[in-house]
Amino acid sequence: MSDFLQFVQANGIIVPDTFVPGRWIRCKTVSHPRKRNGSIKLADDGLVGWCQDYAVHAEPIMWRSTDAEAMAAPIDRALIARRQAERRAALVEATQGARAYYERCTPLRDSHPYLIEKGLGVAGCVGLRVDHEGALVVPMLYNGKVLSLQRISADGTKKFHFGATTKCAYYAIERPRATLTVLAEGFATGLTVFNAVPNCRVMVAFNAGNLPVVAERMDRFAMGVVCADNDWETAARIGRNPGMDAARAAGGLLGVGVAAPDCKGTDWNDYAMEQMEVAMEGQEFSFSRKKTVLQVQADVFADIKLKVMREARLMRAK
Repeated sequence: MSDFLQFVQANGIIVPDTFVPGRWIRCKTVSHPRKRNGSIKLADDGLVGWCQDYAVHAEPIMWRSTDAEAMAAPIDRALIARRQAERRAALVEATQGARAYYERCTPLRDSHPYLIEKGLGVAGCVGLRVDHEGALVVPMLYNGKVLSLQRISADGTKKFHFGATTKCAYYAIERPRATLTVLAEGFATGLTVFNAVPNCRVMVAFNAGNLPVVAERMDRFAMGVVCADNDWETAARIGRNPGMDAARAAGGLLGVGVAAPDCKGTDWNDYAMEQMEVAMEGQEFSFSRKKTVLQVQADVFADIKLKVMREARLMRAK
């Protein structure tokens, strides 16, 4: 087991004090030490293990034991089969629970504190709901069916539905007769780009590791672009930029360019909010006619559109 733990640590996962073989365990990561943004799993027989930092890895990374004594030990196949069946049943139960939870929620009306904080309206928020605690509920879909949910509180805290898978899940912000498909990491990023680029539809992948997974399964429309999160602070800390790496991998699968913001934050919503703040402050010292917030926002959105469209390409056929 010590070899497995060394493997996990080498891939940026902070090992928990205790964990049980045979099931996935959520862990903190070096890239996001305040969040349980990674998972590890050691097989029941102790011979194979996996780890995944969702901000870095599109798929779990496999480890295999080289311990000859462990490999020679007898394997209880009946126990392994029973545990696998239990885990499959738990996943089905969690997915059904997510769907039931979503049905109990109230359709989003008017707006939500999270959207207001991000400077966004409800355009494009089809299917969003609000739960009994006031959290915004975003359905995570696959083939049009709910796989899981992302709950976003008023202060921006995000949680996925416990036990339900997020792999392959997406949220589609559709627009009739769209000529450009945008793949984005986060919901606020996707909605910002949707508002800034009038001819686009947006696919939200929810985390960096899911970007290439969603890209591989996307329908191919005429034009496409990946709008990346620029995790420059993480890059300075660990030597790699998870958001950009995942976006480039997704862009390579689709054959399209990657549009990344250059700002103090990480994503295109951060860029929009920063640019609007600078523009509004600049008006205090100007003798020219003052612009309204909507006029300033229109200018910022036009800037985002230009930067995004520069990276748009014809998508590669499957």
